[in-house]
Amino acid sequence: MIKHYALLSLAVLSVSSASIFVVLANAPGSVTAFWRLFFSVLILLAFTRSIRTPKRSEVVYPIVAGTALAIHFSSWMQSLFYASVAVSTTIVCTHAIFSAVFSSFFGERPKLSQVIGVVIAIVGVYFLSGADPSSKPEGIILALVGALAGGVYFTLGRFSRSKIDFESYVLFTYATAALVSFAISYLIKLPLFGYPLKTWIFFVLLAAIPMMLGHTLINYLLRRMKVVPVTASIIGEAVGAAFLAWIVLGQALDAKAYLSMILVLFGIGIAVRTQE
Repeated sequence: MIKHYALLSLAVLSVSSASIFVVLANAPGSVTAFWRLFFSVLILLAFTRSIRTPKRSEVVYPIVAGTALAIHFSSWMQSLFYASVAVSTTIVCTHAIFSAVFSSFFGERPKLSQVIGVVIAIVGVYFLSGADPSSKPEGIILALVGALAGGVYFTLGRFSRSKIDFESYVLFTYATAALVSFAISYLIKLPLFGYPLKTWIFFVLLAAIPMMLGHTLINYLLRRMKVVPVTASIIGEAVGAAFLAWIVLGQALDAKAYLSMILVLFGIGIAVRTQE
């Protein structure tokens, strides 16, 4: 179990870098999502020993999860251009609430202490976001769409474990998400090429760090831990992203932000500590 918590900590630290890379890439959300996923698939293909095509009864899981992941990425990444990193990431991290609701449909009832932990963490990230007058309604809505889609994606990552093997699930989920992101970009006529070298570097970094060390580890852990403790821990991304945004992007935090971070970590601790 200690190994799982160590991997979960690494995953949270890794996904915390995503918003910074997205802002620095400075490309449309669905385009950034496509290249992040495309390069992730290439990395997986390079390290996957054998590829097994899912059966017809299995393929529904990566298709639905991949579609949800594409919507999650595309909408949230675009929201970062309408809201600060702290606000956008705070809102998208409410996927923990949606994950808890969706997982209950599959019979995995969260404990009361886990629900309390999630609520405390959400309250903490709410205060962390603060009243940011620079954040526009479009950013709030896009981040909420990303949170809802994220709830579907993370829940399926847990409940697909008995239906399809891990390697096949991750590879075909990411591939589906890449295709859906491509379709979104094509339909709204966004260019996939013509970006500066700096943008391509951040596309690759998004695939290597928050995707492979973040999402892939999260999918691995969702097969070994319950949904609520894992998604509650991912709320810590809001803290890490806010801190990185201050250091890298100059999006300063006020003094109360540090107290909010402590509250977030306290809530995560309650939710994770009650993991069976």
